Amino acid sequence: MKAFKALLILAVAAFAFPATAENGMNSPYTRYGFGQLSGMEAGVNKGLGGTGIGLRNNSQINLLNPASYAAVDTLTFLLDVGVSLHNANFAEGAVKMNARNTTFDYLAMQFRLKPRLGMTIAMMPFSNIGYNFSNSAVIDSYQDPTTGEIIKSEEGEEITVTNRYYGDGGLRQVTAGLGWSPFRGFSVGGNFSYIYGEVYHYAYNQYSETSISTRTKQYIADISTYKADFGAQYQAAFGKNRITLGATYQLGHVIDNDIYVIDMTSTGTSVTSSDTLRTSPMSIPSGYGAGLSYTFDGRLTFAADYSVQQYGVTNFFGYKGADRHRASIGFEYIPELVTRKLFRRARYRAGLHYATAHYYVGDQKGPTEYGATVGIGLPIMNGWNGKSIVNISGQAVHVRPNAPGMITENYLRLSVGLSFNEGWFDKWKVQ
Repeated sequence: MKAFKALLILAVAAFAFPATAENGMNSPYTRYGFGQLSGMEAGVNKGLGGTGIGLRNNSQINLLNPASYAAVDTLTFLLDVGVSLHNANFAEGAVKMNARNTTFDYLAMQFRLKPRLGMTIAMMPFSNIGYNFSNSAVIDSYQDPTTGEIIKSEEGEEITVTNRYYGDGGLRQVTAGLGWSPFRGFSVGGNFSYIYGEVYHYAYNQYSETSISTRTKQYIADISTYKADFGAQYQAAFGKNRITLGATYQLGHVIDNDIYVIDMTSTGTSVTSSDTLRTSPMSIPSGYGAGLSYTFDGRLTFAADYSVQQYGVTNFFGYKGADRHRASIGFEYIPELVTRKLFRRARYRAGLHYATAHYYVGDQKGPTEYGATVGIGLPIMNGWNGKSIVNISGQAVHVRPNAPGMITENYLRLSVGLSFNEGWFDKWKVQ
């Protein structure tokens, strides 16, 4: 009955959110790899710099380690939903541009099936793609797209070539996970996800001289596959001190879907040649992670994570990927656990993270990401609810290229998550 209620809510949300949510991307770097990877951070994780492998909390959903699901209370139903507002700045030399977007981050539900067995159902983006940019230049020679011959411009003739790049789409995932505690202090779990969506890239060059052939390339991948993640946690308590160790593993596999490139040459409105080529398959990479957290008196928590995803063994439309490394630290402080004063019961958070790209730009490894986060968890306090929390975090992210001439990106993000903690499975009693 519990699982049926959760699936019903998820089914309604699955129809509602895609109709209104944009992928919220403007980054040229989403042209590479799977695009911008979204991760599985819920509101509490975002405020802690993205840490979570070693976090264990019975009142907050932590999707980063399914072993944490076993901690949910017997009669509790958790519902967590999050969105983000983005302000992005792109700079290439003296050229700068700003963009603002909104993204749907996640919807997750958690409840206990049996003693020591918790379940979570969630939906969220896996990756987002969105860019549209072009550049123009005056040339004195060009390569004929059909014959490959180099042709020089006639004296006094000025020819302009415009290269345009456009991309859209992305992947979504629906996840069901279980967490089980076989004995006190230790738990294991697994997330099983269905990933679906379309990756679409478009590139063409066009000349001011209409007699010159235009070459257009379309890169299309229609993805429908699975992802499996596993985790374990061990927690030990010493007086007011609590230490939790966590580890995760992601199962890698080849995606057996249609992935192809359409290469077309045209002159004016006439198509002179067109080839459709199926490329090497993409992959969901294997991945490993480790994390720990230390909590004192239930009020002060320090956490740290490190993970690697082995994208180096896969390729994207024939271009190689790169192993993605991510490290993060975070802390949370609660002045008082029991009080009616809102800001004394609030959860104050901060964190830092570092991540490498999962793709190459030409022969150069993709840009490196640095981020800092501050956040607050505000409890909803009234006569019938004292456990639900509004999680708010502000993130500053700097994306630094690894080669000169590439684009630098800076983001300011405001993320808001509503974590409802309700006793939906209490049995009514008549006096």
